[in-house]
Amino acid sequence: MDLRAWGTAAFAEDSWQATPTTTLNLGLRYEYTSPLYDKDNTNTNLIFNNGVPSVFIGGQLGYPRGLMYANKHNFAPRVGIAKSLPGVGLVFHASYGIFFTPVDLNTWCNQRHNVPYVFPETQQADNFTPPAALFNTGMNFDTPVLGTGTLTPTTVSFTAFDSHAPAQYVQQWNGSVQKSFGQNTSLEVGYIGSRGFHLQRAHLINNTLPGPGPLGPRRPFKTLTFVPGTVLTPSSSTAVVRSETFPVSTINLLENTAQSWYDAGYVSVRRRYSHGLSFLANYTFAKNLTNAPDFRSPMDESSIPQDNRNLNAEKGPGCDVRHRFALSSVYDIPAFRRQEWVRLVTQEWHFSTIYQVQSGMPFTISVFGDTANSGTVLGENPIRANVTGQPVFGPGTHTAAEWFNPDAFAAPPAFTYGNAGRNSMYGPPMQTLDFALARAFRIGERTNFQFRAEAFNALNKVNLGTPNRFVNTPQFGTITMAMTPGRELQLSARLSF
Repeated sequence: MDLRAWGTAAFAEDSWQATPTTTLNLGLRYEYTSPLYDKDNTNTNLIFNNGVPSVFIGGQLGYPRGLMYANKHNFAPRVGIAKSLPGVGLVFHASYGIFFTPVDLNTWCNQRHNVPYVFPETQQADNFTPPAALFNTGMNFDTPVLGTGTLTPTTVSFTAFDSHAPAQYVQQWNGSVQKSFGQNTSLEVGYIGSRGFHLQRAHLINNTLPGPGPLGPRRPFKTLTFVPGTVLTPSSSTAVVRSETFPVSTINLLENTAQSWYDAGYVSVRRRYSHGLSFLANYTFAKNLTNAPDFRSPMDESSIPQDNRNLNAEKGPGCDVRHRFALSSVYDIPAFRRQEWVRLVTQEWHFSTIYQVQSGMPFTISVFGDTANSGTVLGENPIRANVTGQPVFGPGTHTAAEWFNPDAFAAPPAFTYGNAGRNSMYGPPMQTLDFALARAFRIGERTNFQFRAEAFNALNKVNLGTPNRFVNTPQFGTITMAMTPGRELQLSARLSF
């Protein structure tokens, strides 16, 4: 692949001191990014007419070469205000802005995995009674055949995105009040909020209702057809083209229809360097919700919805760290001056530390495998467990052997969805302390030697990882790995000249 795109941005900004104690900051930014296209090859995507999808090839028949129509109205206003009250030593800040998210270039890379250039074959069967012939014939992977004819056509999956997708953006706002204590220390209390709009989500539009039997005959779209007049040029010399209509299995449509919500209050204490000490301490209490998992989510959940006909059921915590405290500091250790040799050894040592503690990350209690038999994509397990009503936490829980009560959840009956909420459970908290001790020695006019001793996770705290979340596996509810490594000590030296 040789993908190309170009973008441009312009902004205007002005600060206006309305009064001696009030300053306004106004700005406007414009951004444009062209859709990504392949310099040497063309890719395919879907276009919908009256709800029926058809396949088009980029650059043919007037369709965009980059597979989507560009967004040309990405104007992002910004406004901020600062108000000081010198008599009481207070400063108020507030701001609002719109920020367009960077284009996810991987979205276009997925399109290279579509016919007629790549034949992504899938073979899915009833999880409970898979046919023996499926395995006896090498998963039925044979010479790829596009379209119906005298030869058996190849059933393929298809990945697409909305060709008229609106731009993804986030609205952010914040407000704070600062109070100074002396010349070097300040206290800040504030609020931060944001809302994400038109965010990307995966929507498997060709999944079927839960039920027994093969998926193919039950799918909403049995076939896809290229738009009339399309010129087909398969990249594989072994592929056989019989017609422009071909059987399809999974259709993964990436839509810009998701939203996110973030609200946080924080308290921050800052000391500028003075008398050998500087530090920054911050506590944040936050809540983050989304109504869809990120398609490339690093979270412990499926990146596709459980029920593609009820996307509202996907609303739940996102990257939701409710409590977080962080402290960083630098301290110049005073030298002992009783004797000259002691002073020479103990002077100019610097001690720095970073301490972090936060509450656990959310995860989803799921079922391993598509037990609803409604369709999925490779590597994803979207079916959630059922809540039994038993206590989730009780005596003996919150340990590596049993983080939660496994009897609080059960696998749903075959060919049904689970009723557990998305990201409704929270994993173990995390606590780390890192510090460093360093000193620089001058050994010439332009030569310095620095010694540094560092300790990572100095307390050797065992930060447990995410519990096993699949209800139908033997390890369910246990934790078998750590989130962070154990204590690590490191000595280093550097010669600068």
